[in-house]
Amino acid sequence: MSNSSNTPRAYRRIFVTGNWLPDNTAVGAYWNGTMWNGFPVPMFTREDGDGLCAVMPNLVYVERRQAFLFDEDQQVEWYRPSIAVVDGKEQHLYAIGDSWCWQFADYADDPNVPKWLTGSYLQLHLRPSVRAWIQELARANGQSVEHHAEFLLACFCEERRDGRPKFDLSGFEATASRAQHATPISVGDAVRVRRGPWLKIVDAVLSLVAAEDGGEPSRLSREMFAETVLDGLARELGGVA
Repeated sequence: MSNSSNTPRAYRRIFVTGNWLPDNTAVGAYWNGTMWNGFPVPMFTREDGDGLCAVMPNLVYVERRQAFLFDEDQQVEWYRPSIAVVDGKEQHLYAIGDSWCWQFADYADDPNVPKWLTGSYLQLHLRPSVRAWIQELARANGQSVEHHAEFLLACFCEERRDGRPKFDLSGFEATASRAQHATPISVGDAVRVRRGPWLKIVDAVLSLVAAEDGGEPSRLSREMFAETVLDGLARELGGVA
């Protein structure tokens, strides 16, 4: 059987699995329609690749080479990054296992599937009305709810940082205060949001909050902060009560 490839299209977010992964394990990736012998050829971000490393002992990220290394039974493969344009922005993507038999994960949207790769996603709980607002926007833009929620979080962080000095996080003070006093949502609709560069800003804000509290452990988590951001956007932009 010969290799085959569709005409590349714009990258979109998908979820893939393989029979070498633990049962019911799915991982996020980007895909532009390229196929190999009838199988999709996914492209992974660094965060997605780190999640794969957690369940594939023979796959590691080598910092000094800025590449993923697969080493099994004398088969050695290096996967170095290539630059791709995703949603209008350049990203480094890795073609990990570009000749492996990846399969689309049909169960990726099933909230009852427990084995999402830990470390690659945040599990957010949203009020049903907030999720419905995000879902409506996502459909209008041809995206998944998860992808559009990530887009909203990234835009929020970029806008609050725009034009400010590197260590000026004053644009996040009001949100951090609301998040600290928010009541955790335990029965809301779950949305899995991929970690990205925006999370580094959130971590910096959380560190600042902890420092202002004298270094005491804070109840404020990444998830609570992100949930507060999305809830606030739904109220301010979508008129959600």
